[in-house]
Amino acid sequence: MVHDDESDASLMGKVAGGDPAAFDVLVGRWRNRVFRLALRFFRRPEDAEDVAQEVFMKLYRTAATYRSDAPLEHFLLRIATNACVDRLRATRRRREEVLSAITPDAGAWLDRALGGAALQAQQAEAAKGLAAELLATLPPKDRMVLVLMDLEGLTAQEVASAMGSTRAAVKVRAMRARRALRRLTQRLPGEGRP
Repeated sequence: MVHDDESDASLMGKVAGGDPAAFDVLVGRWRNRVFRLALRFFRRPEDAEDVAQEVFMKLYRTAATYRSDAPLEHFLLRIATNACVDRLRATRRRREEVLSAITPDAGAWLDRALGGAALQAQQAEAAKGLAAELLATLPPKDRMVLVLMDLEGLTAQEVASAMGSTRAAVKVRAMRARRALRRLTQRLPGEGRP
């Protein structure tokens, strides 16, 4: 018998034993988190839903490899991270740099969008699109680090666990990715170049 208040570790043990009810509880518990993460990478909800389904299929298939001494969130985020990176690599294309059509100061907009500053309702949607366009120009792992840290609010250690990396490597990757975004915005027309 499965109870909604069972721990993730207990449920994963039952999933590894083939219990579909335990898996249903886990999907219900983590579905929104995984979908929200995927949606940060894929603007179309259909694409995010495809990735989320893939993540849960992988979770089911790898349930026996889950170590109950680690939080399920880290295990699940690692699967989600890999699924997003794999999908990004498969559909890798460079988007046009049309950010100047949205704002004359793309760097400031990005800071506000990633920093969570309050924006007016119309500006919030434009900032979200701007951030997505800028992030889409980064390599998949750089993009994943920034999304997990700046948009999902995870710590560098949590991101390192999710990505199978070290805290120091994540911090360096985040610093370099932010620097790359800054350079991109400085190349745009109207960004105040000399």
